[in-house]
Amino acid sequence: MKNNKNGNAALVAVLIMIILIGIGAIVMMLGGRNDIKDTDDNPQEKKNNVVTTTTTAATAPVPETPKEVDLYLKQSPDFKKTDIKGLTSQATLLADLDDDVIYAGSNMDLRIYPASLTKVLTVLVACENAKSYDDTYTFKPEDLAPLEEENASMAGFKPGEKVTIMDLLYGAVLPSGADACVGLENAIAGSKDKFMELMNKRIQELGLKNTHFTNTTGLHDEKHYTTLADMAVIMKVANHNVTCRKVLNTMKYTTAQTQQNPTGIDLQCTVLGRVSGFFIDKNGNGSNDDSISITGGKTGYTNEAGFAMATFAKDTDNGHTYCCIISKSSTAATCGSETVAMFEKYVPGSKAKVPGTADAAAPATTTAAAAAKPAA
Repeated sequence: MKNNKNGNAALVAVLIMIILIGIGAIVMMLGGRNDIKDTDDNPQEKKNNVVTTTTTAATAPVPETPKEVDLYLKQSPDFKKTDIKGLTSQATLLADLDDDVIYAGSNMDLRIYPASLTKVLTVLVACENAKSYDDTYTFKPEDLAPLEEENASMAGFKPGEKVTIMDLLYGAVLPSGADACVGLENAIAGSKDKFMELMNKRIQELGLKNTHFTNTTGLHDEKHYTTLADMAVIMKVANHNVTCRKVLNTMKYTTAQTQQNPTGIDLQCTVLGRVSGFFIDKNGNGSNDDSISITGGKTGYTNEAGFAMATFAKDTDNGHTYCCIISKSSTAATCGSETVAMFEKYVPGSKAKVPGTADAAAPATTTAAAAAKPAA
């Protein structure tokens, strides 16, 4: 009987241990399932991860597309037809992007060749469709050869170079690099044709009825056109995209170091070259101490388009952002001086006396045209 008691006790102990182990296993399994659900199966967690990644990369989420009725900027009750002595630009426009009004302009609905103003939309579409700005594209020799043959403006990327989308964005805007545009086409959409589908779809979404683009660079094509009224909408939407706005308002940038460019590429905004030496004299006292200044933008040039430029200016007095777009100016110098004259004469509250700035600017028509590269 004693031996049986001991045996029974041992058996009970074993059974208790088995039960405890079983309970522990069940607890671990349940705990493990909860852990898996939280990280892999919870849609909200995944969504948050995507938002976090996008927010980190782009600083802020891409804004919602405004309704078509709100996209077009309306003429101000005080709208004035551009009247500047010696003006060479074929079409002009000055708008307030905060109040959505146009204060001055001429030939705003005339179809023009935009040249590299095209790249504002290229960069906007890239920003809106990029999955991560850290994604890269590796350049092939066949990407660059055709651009070199056309003497297109280039950022300086080389065959075999792996470049991030962020560096491609700056490369497309600051030096007006056609090579960067090709990189964006392939990195974002896989090909030029597929990227052009995205661009022209965006044109339709924005309600731009007088715009059609056939390429991302602005190299001349008779079927590649827009108007200043449509370009103003593109500039407005670009200004509302945080990353796009930052790129367009950067004057200097250095790309990441690579084997092909060991120190990176120092990029400088082409707008600087055209407005160098100018300032906006809003109060008319002749000194460079006013509240408004040009912060960035995009230049353009082809033989057919002439010299074009779309610029942003910020007024720290009222916090407003203004946009000036001019097309087919006769030289790079007049392009800069006429842009400044538009800001000085037509920004609300300006007391500047605008002389014949186009006459006063350095002419050098032949020199400027010869030095400029297509679609710059």
